[in-house]
Amino acid sequence: MILLIGIPSETPLRLLAEACRSKHLPYTIFSQREQGYWHVGEDPAGEALLGNGQASFRLADCSGLYLRTMDQTRVPEYVAAEDTTSIDNMYQRLFCALDEERSCRVVNAPAVQMSNNSKPYQSLIIRQCGLDIPEMCITSCVDEAESFLARYPAAIYKSISGSRSIVKRVDADALRNLYKIKYCPVQFQEQVTGFNVRVHVVGERVIATRICSDAVDYRYAKTEGLSATLEPYFLTPELAYKCINLSKRLQLPFAGIDLMITGDGRTVCFEVNPSPGYSYYELSTGQPISQALADYLAGEAA
Repeated sequence: MILLIGIPSETPLRLLAEACRSKHLPYTIFSQREQGYWHVGEDPAGEALLGNGQASFRLADCSGLYLRTMDQTRVPEYVAAEDTTSIDNMYQRLFCALDEERSCRVVNAPAVQMSNNSKPYQSLIIRQCGLDIPEMCITSCVDEAESFLARYPAAIYKSISGSRSIVKRVDADALRNLYKIKYCPVQFQEQVTGFNVRVHVVGERVIATRICSDAVDYRYAKTEGLSATLEPYFLTPELAYKCINLSKRLQLPFAGIDLMITGDGRTVCFEVNPSPGYSYYELSTGQPISQALADYLAGEAA
């Protein structure tokens, strides 16, 4: 049995459910829209049990579990719930159980996803795994920022944490507002040029996608009046090994790694997403990411 936890209508969860059905893999969806009915407990042997009022499962009896939850307080039913404290406590028990689970393949456990909360920490691991990282400056000091920007006139700025942000160029407006960084550290990076590659690592398997776009952040190309074209891309064995090794170092059996291949042959890694929205890439290219993920959760792939 494979457990899928999240919003059933969200595309990554929906595609994975479809992949399980196409492969005749038994699965159950624990919908966050029904989170008020969930309960987490233990059987007499101390094994974690997850139930929803209609069925219950020992995590240890499941081959795999896919976790893609949103903040429970933002689920519409949360506001209408009579006892939100019980819901909050249930999630705490659930996440603790998933962090401690050893028999079931969890993609990805809450604790290991925390590496995404610090991009500087991720950068250290990325470099240790043999991938380049952009030159960067993280500071709340205007003088330091100006010194960095003098060395790298073509620069971008972005979030340091796991909060989603739009990557933007340091332009005239940004420079006029530079004094505001004294209130919050900002990450500046050299603007690397080349083409983007998103690598999805699933266990020992890599599925890479090349993105061709003139946008600074191709995810938001349309907002700049630009386009993004996605196509399958084949990694060299050496680069594939580095990506798999990086995922293992971060303890992420499923990861989305953002690379750029530069004109001078460098492979620059920007970050590693521990809960990748892979559906954008799969639906654009037909690459079987959900199929590979279903295989992994069923125990059919390393």
